Order: sequence, then C-alpha cells, then structure tokens
Amino acid sequence: MSIAALSPDLILTNGTVLTADQNNYQAEAVAVWNGRIGAVGAKSDIEVLGDNRTQLVDLKGRCVLPGLTDPHVHFADGGASMMHRLDCRDFYSNVRSIPQIIEKISEQAQSQPHGTWVVAHGSPMQDFRMPEGRFPTRHELDVASPNNPVTINFGAHITIANSKALELAGVNKSTDAPPGGAIELDDSGELSGKLVERAQYLVREVVPVYSYEQMKKGILFASERCLSRGITNIHDIVTNHESIRAYQELEQASELPIRVSLLIRVIEAAIQKESLLNLGIKTGFGNDWLRIGGVKMSIDGGITGHVAKFYEPYIDDPCHEGLIRIEQGELDETVSAYHKAGHRICIHAIGDVAMDMALRSLDSVLKEDPRVDHRHRVEHLGNWLVNDERLDLIKRNNILPVPNIPFMHYIWESLLACIGHERLEESFNIKTMLEAGLPITSGSDGPAYWPLDSLRDLGTAVSRKTWTGKTVGADQAITVEEAIRMFTINAAYNAFEEKIKGSIEPGKVADFAVLEQSPYEVEPARIKDIPVDMTIVDGEIAFFREGADGLAA
Repeated sequence: MSIAALSPDLILTNGTVLTADQNNYQAEAVAVWNGRIGAVGAKSDIEVLGDNRTQLVDLKGRCVLPGLTDPHVHFADGGASMMHRLDCRDFYSNVRSIPQIIEKISEQAQSQPHGTWVVAHGSPMQDFRMPEGRFPTRHELDVASPNNPVTINFGAHITIANSKALELAGVNKSTDAPPGGAIELDDSGELSGKLVERAQYLVREVVPVYSYEQMKKGILFASERCLSRGITNIHDIVTNHESIRAYQELEQASELPIRVSLLIRVIEAAIQKESLLNLGIKTGFGNDWLRIGGVKMSIDGGITGHVAKFYEPYIDDPCHEGLIRIEQGELDETVSAYHKAGHRICIHAIGDVAMDMALRSLDSVLKEDPRVDHRHRVEHLGNWLVNDERLDLIKRNNILPVPNIPFMHYIWESLLACIGHERLEESFNIKTMLEAGLPITSGSDGPAYWPLDSLRDLGTAVSRKTWTGKTVGADQAITVEEAIRMFTINAAYNAFEEKIKGSIEPGKVADFAVLEQSPYEVEPARIKDIPVDMTIVDGEIAFFREGADGLAA
C-alpha cells in the first residue's frame, strides 16, 4: 500500500479486488488519485485514506477486475457499419433464412430513392446455419431491389452484389479477378454475385465510403457497448486515414471513451505501404489513450470465406485449398522493412500454409536483424494446427500468437464442416500454449462479426462451451485465474503496456470492470452472463448499469 499526501479522488471498497498482479493478490479495496491507482489493500487500510472530497463506492461484495482488453478488433469500421448498414446478421438478430434476408433488403430498398445504395451485412458462415445451405445470389438480390444497387457482406471475406452494383463496378463474367481474390460464376457461367477477398474491392470502390465524422460516431457507438462489458482497451485494425483522424480528434477533445492501440494495415488498405516508413514513426508513438501498436498485413484469406490457405483442400470443397493474398517475396520485404524501422508486426495467417509463411518470414528477419522484445504477433495463430514444429518456432522467436476464442464459441460446427475433425484436433490449445510459457491473449475479430465481449471469451476459455452447448476439447480448459490474466495483464503485455495497465497496482491507470459476481463464484459456462455493474476509465465512472442492486456512489 502506498502513502499519498492528499486524499484520494475515488475509493472502491467492500468488494473482492482481483488484481492480476504477479502474485494474483486479492484485495478488498482500491484508492485512486488523478486517474492512477494509488493504494490497494484491506478495506480498513484504504477507507481511512479518504475524506469528504473522496468519492466512496461501496461495492457490497462485488468483484473488481482490471479493465478488460480485446486485442484484435475492426472497431472504427465495424462501429460505423453497425450504425449504417442494414443488419441481417443471425448472431445479432432473428434473421435465419434467405427469404428473411431478401424481405429486409426489399423493405429497405422501397424506403430509399431509386439508384441509392442498399448496403447490408450478415454473419460469417451464415450459409451453414440457414436452411438453404448457401448465400443469396445476385438474382435474388435483383428481385429484392430492382432499382437500387445492393451489397451484403458475410463477414470480412465474402460480399454478394446484385446486378446493378456489379454493373456500376464494371464487373462482368469476363472480368479477371485481382490476385488474392475470386469472382464466382454459377453453373451456367454467369456471375453469381459472390466476390471473395480482394475481388470485394471492385465493388467497395464504388460504394459510398464513411466520412471521418461517421467514423467518430461509430467509435462512440461501439465504445458504449464495450464499456457495458467491462472492456476499456482495444487494438483496432485500421485501414484508412478517416478512422485515424477520427480517433485523433476524439482523443484531442478528451472524448475518446476507451484506450486504443492502432494496428495500421499496410497492404490492402487506403494507407500506402510506405507511409509509416517515410514518416519515421515507430510502434509506441502516442499516449496512454491512443498510440500506434504496430502494422498489420494478411497473408491468406479468411476461414469464414473458405479462403484461408491450407495444404489440404476444404472438406466441403475438395477442389479448393484457399488463396494467398501476399506472396512470400512481398511478405518478406514488408516484414523486413517494418522490423528494421522499429515496428511491431502483426500478420494474419489462418491456414497452415499461411502460418508457415508468417513464421518463416519472422524467423528469417530475426536471424538477420535480432531485436530484443519485438513482440511480433501472428493473428489467428493458435486456433488450430499448432504442431510441435510450429510451437518450437514460436517459442524460439518469442512470437505472440493471437487466437480467437469466439471462433470456437460461435462457428465450431461450421468449422467442422469445412476443414474437418483432423485439422481441428487439439484446436484452440490455449492450455498447451500457456504451459509453453506464451503470454496468450485472445481477440474477438468483432464487432461486425459478433459483439465484443471479453467476459464471454474468458468464460469460453474455461468452459470450452460453444453457443449451442457443445463441449470442445475439455483437456484444453484453463483455470479462471489463467483466463482473467489472458484479458488483463497478458493483453497489456501484448501491447507493450504492462507497466501502465493490465493489473490493479499502484502507479497504473485506474481502469476497472466491476462485476456483479466473481468469475470464481459461478459455473464456467455462466461467466459470460455475469452483469457488468460499473466500468471505470481513468478513475471516472464511464458506465453504470441501470438497476445495479444497491450500488451507489
């Protein structure tokens, strides 16, 4: 416990404070001065520090965690999408079939002037969960909206467009797909409307883009939902200057509700690959609210679009093994340039071919130019196929895998159908990676896929339960203590921020999630249902759950 000359601004007391420090110390109270934690300890020791100027919160037995972190999100884009796109996602709504999608698009089109865009979004792998077992076609979208161009994306890797949208984009059955993309033709050789990976940009280039003002509103919209689940930190993958400007303006106006680490996409983005290199800015540039966390690039496609690159074909598409978006030469060149410029590199690699490419590239650059404490990441690594050879490379080079526990929770059955049992043996092997000494965290890949909810993901890591109630790989279940650390101190380490956040210790930022119950006190499958009664950011109450029983300040 520390001693301060002035009384604290805030005291949280009479609860269970799970500090997530080195010893996993449990306290009863915490005191805050000027947005920083000043003292942690017993109720009697902390309460005497306060006076009539101190805001005293009686927790009445509630549980306090460090503010939670989601380290892999598409936040600015996803927030704006949730505000402006027609919602046809089955994970968010009751849309369960193609006729229901068509009905929603038709209603929306009829409410708009002819010629204006109808832009909708569905959920990843929604085709597996609809009775038709497929996505809608351009012909069905034409019926729904004969006078308006329409696009609907199903996750980040598949877009379906109607005829008007394809015509405006200049896409016809003879159009060559760009490298790293695919344009699907139906059995008669005509456009089906389905565009995959880089081919999506053919249409996206003619769809009206979000302004930075819309991005700002989207950030605020999505932040409210984060705070309601105790999330105070995100690592956002940004692709354009509008979203970066939006974040800067919010931070400069002291209106940014959560702390943000920017992962700047440098390939397949509106941001040129050379931009950060030419500026000389390094990872870490910024402050406690907004900083550059690294650069992002994607080797292969997404599993939700059947375009993650594997050595073996997909079970349900035996003529297809996925695709590569960045060839090894361009990958090596980009990784080397940004590594030598002092950046942390985050590489999307989902299929085993892409995993090997990423690990090979990082291994090569670290041999050529060793750098202590680089904390390079491979996004989605740890979901499956982390064999002994790959694990050895990960450990030897201190690579940080960032798996995605929501993939197991939401789309397990779909994964089985497309890549099969054999490739999913020992999948999401969180326990194995923790035992190997890797400071594992997990990213949601939301919010456009599914809601950001680190408590949901924390609980899934312990229970190994899917949203349908199936238990997956029970031998890889981890303890509540280990799961809490994944989304607190491990996630802070992942962002080079373990000295200022991630645990409840004197000197760190005063970011807390106040839960109605302790994760230790409920069944693992119910951790996701624990209400967040209060979220505190920088020592200020940023979220308060209406009706939180007896909680008052």
